[in-house]
Amino acid sequence: MKHLLRLSVLVALGFCAWQWGQAATVQAKAWLAPILIARAWTDSQVHDVDVKPWPWADTWPVAKLTVPALGIERYVLAGANGAALPFGPGHLSGTSLPGQPGTIVIAGHRDTHFDFAEHLQRGTRIVLESRDRRRSFYRVIGKHIADASTQQLDVGDEQNGLILVTCEPTSTFSARGPYRLVVSAAADGVT
Repeated sequence: MKHLLRLSVLVALGFCAWQWGQAATVQAKAWLAPILIARAWTDSQVHDVDVKPWPWADTWPVAKLTVPALGIERYVLAGANGAALPFGPGHLSGTSLPGQPGTIVIAGHRDTHFDFAEHLQRGTRIVLESRDRRRSFYRVIGKHIADASTQQLDVGDEQNGLILVTCEPTSTFSARGPYRLVVSAAADGVT
C-alpha cells in the first residue's frame, strides 16, 4: 500500500512539473519572440533578404507598421495564417507587398497585436515601412463590420491603400465568429 501511495505522489508531482514546464515554455516564447522578430527585421533591412526570426520559423518580417498617434509599433509577418498570427500581424498573400503599388491587406488577432484597431478613427495616420526603408503613409478613411461567411474583401487593384482586418467584436473573448472589423486607409505619401 505504501508503494502505491508513493507511486501516486511521484506521478502527481511529475505531472505538475510537466505542466509547469509547458507553461514556462509558453511564457518564454511570448517573451523571446518579439525580440527575435525585431532582430530579424533589422537583419532583413541590412542584407535585403528575408530573415526568419528563428531557424524553424514558417514566417519572417515583411514590414513595420506604426500608428504614431496611439504609440503602436508592430512587425508585420509573411502570411496571415496560423504560423504567423500568434507572433504578430500577418500580410495576406496575394495582396500587394509593402512598398509596392496596390492594396495591402494585413490581418491580426483582436486581443493581441491588433488590440488597437477599434481605436483607429477617420484621419488617423498609419505608417508602413518596407524592407528597403521606404515609408508609406496612409490615412484611415473608414471602418466597417463585415460578415466573413457572406462577404468577400474588396481589395480594389486600381488604388493604393491599406486594409487592416481583425475579429469582431473586439471586446469579447468569443472565438471563431464570422464578423470582422475592417479598417480602410488611403495612401497619403511615401518617403
